[in-house]
Amino acid sequence: MSDRISLTREEYLDSLNDLSNSATELTNGLSMTQLTWQPGGGERWSILECFDHLAIFNDIYLAAMEEAAGSAERGTGADVFRTAGLLSTKFTRFAEPPPARKISAPGRIRPRPTLNPEGIFPNYVKTMDRVSAFVRTTFGKDLNSVRFRNPFLPVIRFTVATGLLVIGAHGRRHRWQAEQVIREPDFPR
Repeated sequence: MSDRISLTREEYLDSLNDLSNSATELTNGLSMTQLTWQPGGGERWSILECFDHLAIFNDIYLAAMEEAAGSAERGTGADVFRTAGLLSTKFTRFAEPPPARKISAPGRIRPRPTLNPEGIFPNYVKTMDRVSAFVRTTFGKDLNSVRFRNPFLPVIRFTVATGLLVIGAHGRRHRWQAEQVIREPDFPR
């Protein structure tokens, strides 16, 4: 478990692109009824709720990382994003699908599908574009050397590189969750 997670900047950007493309493929052709249908009689999140949660999470996490990245210096390790140690590696692996354990999202990042269901998925795509733009604009900066305070668990400080890896893992986790909604026997066809 102590093996660190490591991706080159290009591999990371490719993984974000794959995540956005697969999410788009998943939602293409689905009706609003299908996108907002909640499994378990409304006890679990709909497809759109998964993507709304990700958009909110990405915005908050990225804001914290952008502030910290301003102090990152140019460095030889700038082309690789890696977890910084055991805690950050475990946290990142925990965010990957399928979930080993269900946890409740903090209130401020719970989905808000009734606000504007038609705007949820485009908003998610915008946040993914912002993450990609952030990675590109910090080219040459060593994001493994600067830390930010986790906005959801303030006692934890991760490197910005770890934060980016968490965004990817968390995105895959909730895309997987959205895929499971379609597989439900009661899913509207």
